[in-house]
Amino acid sequence: MSQDDLNQRIAKAQAEIDARERPKYMATGKGMGLGFRMASDFAAAVIVGAVLGWGLDALFGWTPWGLFSCLMLGFVAGVRNVVATASKANQAGATESNKGEGAGE
Repeated sequence: MSQDDLNQRIAKAQAEIDARERPKYMATGKGMGLGFRMASDFAAAVIVGAVLGWGLDALFGWTPWGLFSCLMLGFVAGVRNVVATASKANQAGATESNKGEGAGE
């Protein structure tokens, strides 16, 4: 067995290992991106609710009820957005796993 043959076999084995491990790493990055999206959606909804409530308080003099009520509505909207995004991701993950099971048969 020559040195070149050994190097080729090592390179082939390393490529096979990398091909098996790559989907795990890609799934982690995809999940992290989804998590950041959910966090930003939630934060944006709460911030918009707070700003809207503060503006209503300043405009109509409802202090603190405009801020409090719009902040709560923003919180509810943020939770709703997170749940909807998680539900879509869960359905997409179930669809991908079903495709993967069918391909192995």
